[in-house]
Amino acid sequence: MKRTLIILLAIIGLAACTEKMKIDTQVGAQLVGVSASITDEFKHHEVILSYTDDFYGGAPEMISNATVFVLDGADTIWFEESENNGYYLSVNEFAGQTGHSYHLSIDFSDKNGDHHFYSDTKMNVNVDKIDSIKVKPWVFNALEMKNYLGIYPYFQTTNDPKTYYMARIRINDELVGGDTLTKCELFEMYQYAGIYFNGPGMVAIGGEFPIYGLRQTDSLEVVHHGDTVTLDLWSIPRDYAHYIFEIASSTGTNPMMGTPSNVRTNIYPEGEAVGCFHASSLRQCSVIY
Repeated sequence: MKRTLIILLAIIGLAACTEKMKIDTQVGAQLVGVSASITDEFKHHEVILSYTDDFYGGAPEMISNATVFVLDGADTIWFEESENNGYYLSVNEFAGQTGHSYHLSIDFSDKNGDHHFYSDTKMNVNVDKIDSIKVKPWVFNALEMKNYLGIYPYFQTTNDPKTYYMARIRINDELVGGDTLTKCELFEMYQYAGIYFNGPGMVAIGGEFPIYGLRQTDSLEVVHHGDTVTLDLWSIPRDYAHYIFEIASSTGTNPMMGTPSNVRTNIYPEGEAVGCFHASSLRQCSVIY
């Protein structure tokens, strides 16, 4: 079976550095950064607005006093700025709906004039539920991966071959890797869409497969007996998956590594913003190790 699970990121630090060196990087035009999402969780959803900075910049400059709303068909979902500058929360709690399309609209003014940004996304179908998960040694081609525990899920995949899944793990409700995108797994089922994940049919083709690996030599990933391990399984849009891939390949403080251009974005007008707007649905399952 073609392995469809993709490990996003392996960060290798450079240990030998004898002299600090500051590289004279080119400074491009300042852009607007947008981080926005709609999920099927019942909550106040968030839009974060800021300006980009140069390579050696510190905390970003946030954008306040913007008019922000999301259109869901005929309904308008308004957002208002929270006590934290640049952080906008939906006025009311709500849960996004699978199959719905969402249009984001942002307007604000600054020293350079009036600005309008927009984006569109759709919440794709997710699995009905995750039946169970197991936490056990990670075995790959009959060989046990030393110092790794695998997260083995059991669920009916969707029939849509274009469904993109994102897996993240929580240990005692603490998200592994924190609130970043560097600790997740992305995969799609391709021609195996509709198969039962780790069911008899899948095992007969390629064996049982872990959806995530926890490195037991990393203190932030170590699981102890009695810990609660939770799998967050998201169905995400394809452009958001590509955004995560490029974020992962550009992560780090070494300017000699990573892509030499801005990560792709679905925020428009083109060339004036970075970031992503996405609608995603979530399924969860927990087990006590």
